[in-house]
Amino acid sequence: MVTNRIALFLLFLLTSLFSSAQFPVLPSDTIVDLTERYKNRIQLTGDFDYNANSLLNELPLALLQGGYIDRVLRQRSLDAVRKKDNNRAGYVLSTRLSWKGQNWFLGHRNWRPLISFSHQDQMGLKFADDLFDVTFFGNASFEGQRADLGPTAYKQTRFQTAGFGIQFRETASYVRLDIVNGQSLTDINAKWAGLFTGEDGRILRATINGKFLQSDTAGSELGRKNGLGAAVSGGWSTELQRTELRTFLAFEVINLGFVHWNGNAVNLEKDTVILYDGIRVTNILDLDNALTGTAQLQDTFGLSYRTEGTTTLLPFQIRGAITTQLNARWTGTFTLDQRYLPGYVPQISASSTRRLGAHALLGMSISYGGFGGLRVGLASKIRIGQHVLVTVGTPHLPGFLMGSMRGAGAQFGLVVGF
Repeated sequence: MVTNRIALFLLFLLTSLFSSAQFPVLPSDTIVDLTERYKNRIQLTGDFDYNANSLLNELPLALLQGGYIDRVLRQRSLDAVRKKDNNRAGYVLSTRLSWKGQNWFLGHRNWRPLISFSHQDQMGLKFADDLFDVTFFGNASFEGQRADLGPTAYKQTRFQTAGFGIQFRETASYVRLDIVNGQSLTDINAKWAGLFTGEDGRILRATINGKFLQSDTAGSELGRKNGLGAAVSGGWSTELQRTELRTFLAFEVINLGFVHWNGNAVNLEKDTVILYDGIRVTNILDLDNALTGTAQLQDTFGLSYRTEGTTTLLPFQIRGAITTQLNARWTGTFTLDQRYLPGYVPQISASSTRRLGAHALLGMSISYGGFGGLRVGLASKIRIGQHVLVTVGTPHLPGFLMGSMRGAGAQFGLVVGF
């Protein structure tokens, strides 16, 4: 079993080659990092991060594998969900390839040009425990009572960016403007939803107040252009003055922008009560016009939707960090971040790093919040020769070693200077 989990960790690590690193777990280091003397730098960063505050990893793994999910696993998952008042889950999968040029851009000594391309897939979910129960066990256990299916929200966005910007060499601050290609969007927001099941299931009464938005349903594969937008990203950092230890303050905003989805986007809004007490047919042998009220049925089952262009915000992220140089080898960092995704709450992280010689840096982190709860991470930075810097890590190491954990992730970074 441990071997399978180690193999899963390696799989996630390889997957992260196609995915974008979060706010650096490892701070910059003047000895281990590549020097500023290189005129060009090419950087590949990746990040895969899944987290949940109630669902154990065994259920999403079973869903990924497909096939039948036995009742014992479903019941164990339901028991875990029932223990939480607010169930949350989500993931971030992204990759970024960027180039940074030499100084003296546009005649400014400390300006360096940036070109960046990325692919991003982000999902956030918050759900009621009764919704999980009805989804995996049906509504039989709710006979004679109401299942509260909301509030529930789900949003998944896939998009690509291509951008140009400027980095300021002395402070490592930067600003970048991106053109955004919207690949796909699914956005469900049920402010309230309930299902009453009568005795023997003879009566079903559903109440719902919510919205559903889906990008062009003709296709959502990679390369599909279902929307167009723009975004701005930027970071600012500075060294605090009049402090006993060297201390740096940094803020960053990523993907603050929008996508306008094309006119084939599906939009459905409901604020209604649906009552089902059977279908009555006067003459079962008379098949002509046996189904009446077709317009009402279409509206009941959500078929009376409209297609129109619509604009939505991207799942942007805002974060800040404060880093202190404790001594010649040790540093400490506190980070706070928030994502514009359902189910994501402010996440706070504390990390400590130690330089190992002149070529390596090792760090550990503890974080709480986001889509889940308490996590323990591990990361390392290794310089190979004078031209290559490699970073690997995971925000939650126990997630790959213990099946009873919640969440798993991997991070990767590669920088080549020439």
